[in-house]
Amino acid sequence: MVSVLVLGIMVVGSLLGALGTLCIKKGTTGNSLLQLFRTRRFWWGFFLLIISTVLYFFALRQEELSVLYPLVSLTYVWTTLLSIKYLGERMNRWKWLGLFGILLGVVFIGFGS
Repeated sequence: MVSVLVLGIMVVGSLLGALGTLCIKKGTTGNSLLQLFRTRRFWWGFFLLIISTVLYFFALRQEELSVLYPLVSLTYVWTTLLSIKYLGERMNRWKWLGLFGILLGVVFIGFGS
């Protein structure tokens, strides 16, 4: 069974990864590639992605890869929810079904460990 600490690290890591991706996305709006590297949003996003990766390193030292790596897919869930809220993206039933499938898969893998 995955420890609560490692599970928490993975959830926080996936959330930070999603926030980092959102920051980078917002930084790309209206900017060329060269301008992107001059935006604060890009560097905040980059920083959050690095912190996310470091958290994954700590978690991977404690648990099996086959159990933890599927938890990284929670990043898709966070990214979708943040995109709806902060980017105004729209969802349809297939996208919701896909998110539900990801969550269901994470739960199944959690029970299987």
